[in-house]
Amino acid sequence: MNNWSLTGRVEFATAEKLAEALKIQAHTKKVQVSLKEARGGSALLLVLLAWQRRCLSLGAQLSLVDASFELQKIAELSHLENLLPLVFNTKEPS
Repeated sequence: MNNWSLTGRVEFATAEKLAEALKIQAHTKKVQVSLKEARGGSALLLVLLAWQRRCLSLGAQLSLVDASFELQKIAELSHLENLLPLVFNTKEPS
């Protein structure tokens, strides 16, 4: 399994480069990306969708873990929760 971590704020100006940044080896079957320190709303969602498409095209399974509650809500409101392999956090921020 390849483990990655996305940190910082994703802006539209950097989204295209980030979408291409995830490197997946041909033999890789599982890719896990921690989103614990990632922020960015819809620009972040665009990057994650691009990564999901790339993984699907290579036959790899993407798992997005540690997503913020805010990102989970944006995905739900955009009806993208079924397209993105987010591992949902069940606790709301206090």
